Amino acid sequence: MTPATSAILVFALCLLVLAPLAVLGYRQTRRAAAATDPDVGSNFLAGMALLFGVLASPVGILFSHLSLRQIARTGASGAGIATAGFYISYTLTVLQLAVLLGIALSS
Repeated sequence: MTPATSAILVFALCLLVLAPLAVLGYRQTRRAAAATDPDVGSNFLAGMALLFGVLASPVGILFSHLSLRQIARTGASGAGIATAGFYISYTLTVLQLAVLLGIALSS
């Protein structure tokens, strides 16, 4: 197996792992948006999801899933921020994987 084939297989495996998580997160964004109550305080993890979505996107994925679950359960506000962190995290993670694949294929 050539290094290029190995890199492509690893990239495909990463996407196969991320795809079900993204579908789960999309469902969580719907539930969290429906459960948001403006009278309850905002969710701290939602802000952390957005922050880490930009700085360290795999950690942002974790925080966005956790915050969306907490928002759906408690009704706290911050569903929009958590949703933004969710989409930014997944987008940047896939872009980072694509860049790593490009680097692996070029060398």
